[in-house]
Amino acid sequence: MKVTKRVATMALTLLVAAGSVFGAGEQSTTTSGGTSTAAPGTLPRRETLYFNGILWDKVNKWNPYDVGGVSFGITPFTQLSRQLIFETLFVYNLLDGKLYPQLGETYTWSGQTLTITLNRNVKFWNGNAMTAKDVVNSYQLQKTYATAGTGYWSYIDSVTARDDYTVVIQANASNFNPKQIEASISGLYITEKAAMDQVVARIGSNAAALGQWTNTRGGGVVETTGTGPYQPYLWDETKAVLQRVDTYWGQIASKYGKLPAPKYVVHSIYKDNATGDAAFRAGEVDISQQFISSVWTMFPQSVSTYLPQAPYYFPGTIPMLVYNTKKPGLDDPAVRRAIAMSLDYNTIGTNAMSGYTAPLVASLMLPVPSEQALIDTDAIKPYQWSGNVAEATAAANQLLDDAGWVRGADGIRAKGGVRLSFQAECPQGWSDWNATLEVVAQAGKNIGIDIKTYFPIATVWTQDYQNGTFDMIMYSYGSVGIASPWNRAYEAMGSASLPPEGTPNTIQNWGRWINAEANDIINKIASETNAATLKQLWTRLNIIYLQELPCSGLMYRPGVFHTVNESVWTGFPKMNDGSNVPPTLCIDGYGIKGLYNLRAK
Repeated sequence: MKVTKRVATMALTLLVAAGSVFGAGEQSTTTSGGTSTAAPGTLPRRETLYFNGILWDKVNKWNPYDVGGVSFGITPFTQLSRQLIFETLFVYNLLDGKLYPQLGETYTWSGQTLTITLNRNVKFWNGNAMTAKDVVNSYQLQKTYATAGTGYWSYIDSVTARDDYTVVIQANASNFNPKQIEASISGLYITEKAAMDQVVARIGSNAAALGQWTNTRGGGVVETTGTGPYQPYLWDETKAVLQRVDTYWGQIASKYGKLPAPKYVVHSIYKDNATGDAAFRAGEVDISQQFISSVWTMFPQSVSTYLPQAPYYFPGTIPMLVYNTKKPGLDDPAVRRAIAMSLDYNTIGTNAMSGYTAPLVASLMLPVPSEQALIDTDAIKPYQWSGNVAEATAAANQLLDDAGWVRGADGIRAKGGVRLSFQAECPQGWSDWNATLEVVAQAGKNIGIDIKTYFPIATVWTQDYQNGTFDMIMYSYGSVGIASPWNRAYEAMGSASLPPEGTPNTIQNWGRWINAEANDIINKIASETNAATLKQLWTRLNIIYLQELPCSGLMYRPGVFHTVNESVWTGFPKMNDGSNVPPTLCIDGYGIKGLYNLRAK
């Protein structure tokens, strides 16, 4: 079985954009869906939930098929899909690694066939029932046009309707990857076929046309109807306002039993993090996704995080140092391993990440139960290294000595005319990453490797990793979702889909490390269902990773910075509160359930 290009995923990135808070005297906007409206400048505070840190510019699209642009509430193709406007069949819970029903009720595998039963109560805002034809059409649009979900069709042969409330997905037999198909049912938004037929008739057959569609019409109204609990109400350079749909289907007793607590959801746009933080401290923002330095100093002021103590945030990604294995010196696993061993991970966690990371333990896996259960931790311990920096640095120096890398008069090691002098790169302004690479540079001095930091603009960084024009580059592989950690392994270690050298690589494995056994294991993991066999495969893959280190983890970074101010709203999810609601801002994946637990003070 050949693993082809996997679906591209999108990660939340901390950026800064211009904007300000609500002003007075703004005009009301026409909406639909059976809700009464309020003038935006006078939204009742105890009925309005405010966010910051997700939206960085004026919304220019409400397009669930978008491959770019700014789309608050329907961030395209994230595996923790936002459910506010358009909804997915199932939602992912990063706490337990499971999918839960949303528009779908059940899904069942039989061989390479996935059968989905739909919730018969689902209605679009216009009152029309959602049926299997809407689901099939939503998938077909992803195949016909170049959309955020087009890549899923690498794993799918067909999507058909057995009856009005049963959908059958037939997997691609030559590229069977059930987790990627499960990612599709938790990552693709379902739209109404009748409405989308009209859109398609207007935009034509150009492959890029659907992604360019804005889904708006005159008067600030969304063109197509959704199924979610909120609809766009008003948006400009300072904010995006969503209004609750009081006829929302999910209030039935068999689903949520009520409407979400906030009548309005507002994302305010601030000119910088400092302005956003000030608003958050003042209680003008309820949920912040901004990076807040020393967040614990705000705890006495009604502020809290999902975890009450360090690292405060739930880990979601592993930013890594990717080594260009085609570069002389870095083509030696001993050099790569020595760099990884000598790093001061405590300093990275404390200084670069403000303590928002648990101490990194070298492996491919996040320190969460769903991923740790996949490996035999005792079996990989002999391949890991001491957490004591002095001990690990001494071992790294010995490793380089044994590999024949000799210090010169300048203290820099060399062998066979190759001098260990490299550049470590990440985008300028990414302060936590910039600080991390300074730690990498210092570690290099301790083991006789000259490492200089390089912080270009983000577009140059992207070009460099895609073109292979780097020595070492910082990057986060994979995303959180039902296909994790396979996505991470495929991106970090897979080489089956690498394009020829000299051509841009937009798929996987920026350092172009090649290992046939790793490819074979990644392929087997994709379709293996036996738990014991799966654990053996994951354990072996981690051992290969630790032996070869084509890249090395630097920290655990939160998928989102879920920080809340409870001066107006309370009932936000917390660790061990019995709710099983993850820290995903009450809008991503299973985290949507958090909106129903909120209470205004």
